[in-house]
Amino acid sequence: MRFSTKTEYGLKVLIELALLEPGQSLPAGEIAVREGIPQRFLEQQVTALRKAGLVASRRGAGGGSSLARPAEEITVAEAVEALEGSLVQVPEATDRSASTQVIRGVWREVAGEVGRVLSETTIAALAERKKRLDEAREPMFYI
Repeated sequence: MRFSTKTEYGLKVLIELALLEPGQSLPAGEIAVREGIPQRFLEQQVTALRKAGLVASRRGAGGGSSLARPAEEITVAEAVEALEGSLVQVPEATDRSASTQVIRGVWREVAGEVGRVLSETTIAALAERKKRLDEAREPMFYI
């Protein structure tokens, strides 16, 4: 099971926006620099997230992107669906052997658990994890 680069980049966008103070917005170019993402590719992910109602964009001076809803209300599952089109899918098998059916059953269980975790994890939770990691990585200076 793999998620594409566009999903990873889209989640990075949402995390950066979740870390903003209420009412603030962030230009795509700044997110691209912070996260090391090519700006043109990042803008495509912002567009997909905006169409899904997860991101709001404002043009002009002081413009940029912000979350369309509170980060606590946006799940990773919603983001994955906006960026990938669906969560985890297990294709139907053409082979109807008992072994194949057993294996497909396990894959469906795995897909169900992945879907559950993605549905229970919010962008706010990811942003909090990032914030803690960033703080732990900051150098400590003692005088």
